[in-house]
Amino acid sequence: MQTLEAEIERLLVHPRFDRAVRRLAEGFLEVQVAAPRLASQFATQQRWLMSHAALSYYFRGLEAGRPGLSRREFVDEAIAHGLASRNTAAAFFAEALQYGLTQPTKTHPNLVEPAPATLWALVEWYAIHLGALDLLDDGRRVQRLREDDAVLVGLEPATADALLSCAAIRRPPSGYAVFASVDDGGSLMDRLVIGVDSAMPRDQERALTDLTSVSALARPFNLSRTHAGRTLAAAMATGSIGWSGARGRSPIWLSREFRDDYARFQAVKLAIVAAAFEGAARFPEPGCVGAAFGATGTCVAADSPAC
Repeated sequence: MQTLEAEIERLLVHPRFDRAVRRLAEGFLEVQVAAPRLASQFATQQRWLMSHAALSYYFRGLEAGRPGLSRREFVDEAIAHGLASRNTAAAFFAEALQYGLTQPTKTHPNLVEPAPATLWALVEWYAIHLGALDLLDDGRRVQRLREDDAVLVGLEPATADALLSCAAIRRPPSGYAVFASVDDGGSLMDRLVIGVDSAMPRDQERALTDLTSVSALARPFNLSRTHAGRTLAAAMATGSIGWSGARGRSPIWLSREFRDDYARFQAVKLAIVAAAFEGAARFPEPGCVGAAFGATGTCVAADSPAC
């Protein structure tokens, strides 16, 4: 079996990899448009990783016959992985419950489980990544995920473990980190990436996008111009982006280094998800994962964000 680093390098030189990266960015934005409130709750890297830590713990509990996650368990998990302070983790747990991302279980009121919309988002996140992998090798991973939701029970803990222990994920390059560390920064970054002409050579030092202004970038996400402008200014300070001429009147460019960093980050995730899927799909139990969530009783592969 290849090491993770070898698989990452293999992905990066694959002739279809640039198309796969573009498909990932487009997929992320589609979820953001379909469920903006839900997406915004996972809009920073810290929140995203805390969510994976919680979901991993929850799915492992399901396999052990204990559905549900307590506040103390979540806080302890977040601290153990170095994701947040005790207060920040507790606030995230409370916010997830307040906004309906989690809900109390029917059998244990002090335990929570993912809400149907959260499970939908998780399946879509995996479908986006598995779809990119299928594009590379004409596989059928997405079909497998859609047909047998029980794959998710093994897929999420394995993926979360790898993400939480991977230095490339936990400490991304500065240009990428600028976007990943702020609310909805990932959406801004994805939009910039798909704004580059798909025919643009990878080695182009500065690739022009189809965006010229902060307002045009922020508007689809209902973000303030101030927030988007500060994020772009921070990215400009790292040399990742800039304006090709007059600010606000000329195309924004993305540096080669920034595009390479974005592509590598996606390659790391794809390598992690591919390995986790291979293990999870080997001996799956048939049936809908939603049936295992006694309180929801809803298939996670439902087509609606509201399930």
